Amino acid sequence: MKIECTQNNLQKGLALVSRSVGTRTTMPVLANVLLKTEGGRLRLSATDLEIGVSVFVGSKVDKEGAVTLPARLLSEFVANNNDEKIVINVDGEQASVSSAHYSAKIKGINASEFPNIPEISPDFEVEVGALDFRDAINQTVFAASIDDTRPILSGVLIKAEENNLKMVATDSFRLAEKTISLEKKVTRKTQVVVPARTMVELVRLLEGSEEKVRLRVGENQVAFIIGDIYLVSRVIEGAFPDYEQIIPAEVPVHSKAKRRELIDAMKVSTLFARDNANNIKIKVSSMQIEILATSPQLGENTSRVDAKTTGDELEIAFNAKYILDTLMVMKGEEVDMGFVGKINPCVFKSPHDKTFLCIIMPLRVET
Repeated sequence: MKIECTQNNLQKGLALVSRSVGTRTTMPVLANVLLKTEGGRLRLSATDLEIGVSVFVGSKVDKEGAVTLPARLLSEFVANNNDEKIVINVDGEQASVSSAHYSAKIKGINASEFPNIPEISPDFEVEVGALDFRDAINQTVFAASIDDTRPILSGVLIKAEENNLKMVATDSFRLAEKTISLEKKVTRKTQVVVPARTMVELVRLLEGSEEKVRLRVGENQVAFIIGDIYLVSRVIEGAFPDYEQIIPAEVPVHSKAKRRELIDAMKVSTLFARDNANNIKIKVSSMQIEILATSPQLGENTSRVDAKTTGDELEIAFNAKYILDTLMVMKGEEVDMGFVGKINPCVFKSPHDKTFLCIIMPLRVET
């Protein structure tokens, strides 16, 4: 194999796939990146057996072939190379990497040992805008569980039905749902639970992209195609909770406030609440929201935010971090908090974004 490409193109390609390289593995080849020519183009691939990413890099192919090279060494060599063009010439399992001022011989592993990155059939495919998809991930993935005792909660539910794509995540203490309108009606109702780690990686791949995202669902895998980038991931098997049943049908108390003011108040409150498991109390009245935080070691704090409330006054306890996380991903200047009671879920919505909602369970505190 012999190829020539610009340093910029090669560096970008390696950066896109490098995070999917296996770091803790008994298979040495997983620490390598696969370089393979296909149809006169160079394709870079990496996998840790849970996520696989490949990308086509613009290059001049003088001789077809394939090899795997140490991902970290190759990436750092290219990143620190300021020459415009880089030539890679492969002889067996060794590659000569050269440019105007640098040359190196890098030992690799035969490409035949590299695991196959499966191609998902386009039998079921949904297409969404990159910006919409990235926003939907950011507005849901934060609520996924980091506890592996219930694996199904460590992922994001993606559910396609008619002209809507819904994304949902929950750790059983909070739940976030985002709805994206599809330009094309889906052929059949489909849902899949994708690991949160995969979704976070997608956010990185989507950074600055204006491409459409094509989502393909297979039997136990899912693929995302963004231009020349292809990501495939395992799915989490099991039944996702019937989350819609916990969304309150009627919310008797509504309190509207400025989102930025609530964020600032929550940040101040967490200074005192973090030594008390982030526990805070919220007092809702007709004209304001009062946030109380106490710390046995540090003292106490009261923050007040102007609000317009309809319904009865109430006092309710929450984990401050859950509220702050939610406020940070919401859009718009205002937030509408819907309260049902001291032990019932609280609904967070934005008057400026009807496609998002978050449910936060209150804390049960002794009085």
